[in-house]
Amino acid sequence: MKSALELAMEKADGAVDGDDSYVKLTPEQIEAVDQIKKEYEAKWAEQEIMIKGKLEKMQREVDTQTMAEHQRQFQNEINQLREQIFAERDMKIEAIRKQST
Repeated sequence: MKSALELAMEKADGAVDGDDSYVKLTPEQIEAVDQIKKEYEAKWAEQEIMIKGKLEKMQREVDTQTMAEHQRQFQNEINQLREQIFAERDMKIEAIRKQST
């Protein structure tokens, strides 16, 4: 009996084999994609450090009730920032992939 991972891998291989839009990337493109991924991971890590610092500062300066009231808002802002950073990354990666077509 195959594991769920093995089944998923077979399905993914089948989807790629049957997909005419699949393009094999050149080594230069692979390197560019890897560089973009590293750049945006670093960008997110930097933002995450800044956000955590702001949160820690706010926790020291405001009472617990006020902090709790703003917690959901902070989480939404963090999620939006993360989505924005990684959407930008994905657009750059897609542009590299389209260069080979």
